[in-house]
Amino acid sequence: MGIRDFIQYLREHRLMAEKPEALSGAEREEVLHQAEMMVGMADAAVKELESVVNNRRVNLPEEHALRFAQDVFLYLKDEEERIKEKLR
Repeated sequence: MGIRDFIQYLREHRLMAEKPEALSGAEREEVLHQAEMMVGMADAAVKELESVVNNRRVNLPEEHALRFAQDVFLYLKDEEERIKEKLR
């Protein structure tokens, strides 16, 4: 899954989370499962980026780019966590 796919799923999950009562039990479970996978993927990406920063020599512009990417993934992870909470 690419970042654009991740963001599209996040949009879809937000819409579904606005009216969780409209979802069947199976639909709710599927969205929760997808959200849990996405949170895991974002968390793994953050850890991998941190590993690159910590274990390799990177110049300042590269480090800024890596930190920016980490921030994006942390934001996406937090948003998906909020959706999970609404659906539970």
